[in-house]
Amino acid sequence: MAVMRPGGFAITDKAIEIADLKKGDKVLDIGCGEGDTVAHLTELGIEAEGIDMSLKMLNAAKEKYPGINVKMGDGEFLDDYSSYTFDGITMECVLSLINIPDEALHEAWCVLKKGGKLIISDLYYKDPDPMKMKAVKMEAQRLAMKPRKEGECEENPTRFVDFRVKGAFFEKPLIAQLKEIGYKILAFEDRSIDLDNYAAQVLMDGGKLEDLCCDAAFSDKKNKLGYFLLVAQKPE
Repeated sequence: MAVMRPGGFAITDKAIEIADLKKGDKVLDIGCGEGDTVAHLTELGIEAEGIDMSLKMLNAAKEKYPGINVKMGDGEFLDDYSSYTFDGITMECVLSLINIPDEALHEAWCVLKKGGKLIISDLYYKDPDPMKMKAVKMEAQRLAMKPRKEGECEENPTRFVDFRVKGAFFEKPLIAQLKEIGYKILAFEDRSIDLDNYAAQVLMDGGKLEDLCCDAAFSDKKNKLGYFLLVAQKPE
């Protein structure tokens, strides 16, 4: 699977600016892949570390950036970290892939310091069909009330939520979920031009859109996809 980074580090740097992260701050990159963001943040003087579920990616990161602070880890279970550990957490095109996204948002809240920032960049539906959003919400509510059978979680670990479908997000339900947890939204920016430029470059290089991460969302022809940057804060 290709590592998707629309806009290169431009989105990351803009997020750091909005989040007001400084030298010496501790930041966790969830789904760090080959360690590019961790290495970039470290170069800026930030105490960055990363976790990923792919041993292949982690080995590539350590080979690419000797001494980099990355290890095996799951964004849904941050038990290795104490509460109030990080000044910032980044999820770059990762929340769309996590099986239980609402749990990942809760876990991030727990390990963030008071005043800490959560940075998310990912795919979202621009001008989504209200009827589709309503149908997704109803299905999420129905499944939430349905009793779980023994072994069902292991067979189908992905949780259906009202703010994500087919690998992309609905802006308003996502923001509502974050606010319900307790986050304050500092910024939500459309960065679709970065996605368009990135997709064009992939095609020019002989690649296919289906090779990108979150590829399920590219199959939805009825809803225009965009890319967003969101910065949220755990209140002081």
